[in-house]
Formats: sequence, structure tokens, C-alpha cells
Amino acid sequence: MITIHPSVGRANIKIGPIRSFSLPSRFTCPGATKWCRENCYAARFEHIRPSCRLAYARNLMLTWNTRRFVRVMLKNIPNDLPVFRIHVSGDYYDRRYVAAWASIASKRPNTQFFAYTRSWIVPELRTALEALRALPNCHVFASVDPEMPDPPAGWRIAYLNIDPRANGVPCLHQQGKAASCYECRYCFRPGKGNVIFKVH
Repeated sequence: MITIHPSVGRANIKIGPIRSFSLPSRFTCPGATKWCRENCYAARFEHIRPSCRLAYARNLMLTWNTRRFVRVMLKNIPNDLPVFRIHVSGDYYDRRYVAAWASIASKRPNTQFFAYTRSWIVPELRTALEALRALPNCHVFASVDPEMPDPPAGWRIAYLNIDPRANGVPCLHQQGKAASCYECRYCFRPGKGNVIFKVH
């Protein structure tokens, strides 16, 4: 049997020293709109960095065995890790995968998990995503673009600045007011609201 190890991101310019887990863009994005597919920053990055595209594909294969995925990720997320980003690229693609992250997060209560998803718009995934975001250490934003309807009540929303509905705090990193997500912390602090991103 071939052993697949996860590719866990350790840092990047935007999020700072925050570990992350990603999947291939587009193939794992059931909630993507035409606008999203045409403007996907992750797809552009994967085109420039084929090594990342390969790593994300291996990550996807790892998720197909839910039990093993949970076990392996728990080994890569220490009990004292303060914060973890789910999906710099990719999205929640089925219910079992969403449930796997709920299992991981519930076993790492000291870690704040945060993610932005368009999969909230997929009816078959909504219940699983509601259960994930109900965990006290999970901060799951409903990502929207101008082609999408309003998310269900109660969700934190990640708007684009081109959306006339946008209301919330502009991303401080994009405003040049915070060096990274790690320094800002707005998106993974309980009790905070919506965020507005510039198109990038």
C-alpha cells in the first residue's frame, strides 16, 4: 500500500506563520460560481507552482480514507497549536469530508480553526457545515460573490469589495494595517463579524 503524507503549509505572506491544509482548486469547489471560476486566485497560483498543485492532489487522495485522514491530521496539529487555516486552496467537497474536519477540530479544542467556503450554497452540505461551524473553536465564513444569494442567517460572511451588499471589516492585511492574518486575528476570534476582501 502506498503511504500518502499530508502537505501542511507552514506559512505564507498573507496568513503569516499559520499552518494550513489545502486541496486542488475547482475540482473540490462544488459551490463555485462562474465568477469564482474565472477569478480564482488559487488556480492562478497552482498554474505558477505545479509543485503545489501536486501536493494538493496528494492531500485530496488522503481525504478519501476518512479515518486515516483524521488520524494523520491529528498528528500534524499539536495540542498547543493556536490557529489552523483550512483551505488556502480548495473547499469542502462532500459531507464525509466536512465531518472529518469536525472530528479533527473537536479533538483539538485549544486550536482555533478558520475557513472561507462557498460550499454553504450546496444544500447537501449545509447541515454538515452548520455542525462544523457550531463548534466553539471553528470560524467558518460563508464566502460570497455578486452572483450568489445571501447566506443563511447567523453566518459570518466574507464579502468582496465589489459586492454592493458588503458590510463588515475590510481585511486589515490588504489595507496595510496588519502584517498577516496571524497578527490581525479578526477572522478567528469568537464574537466578531463579517470581513470584506479586495478582489485578488
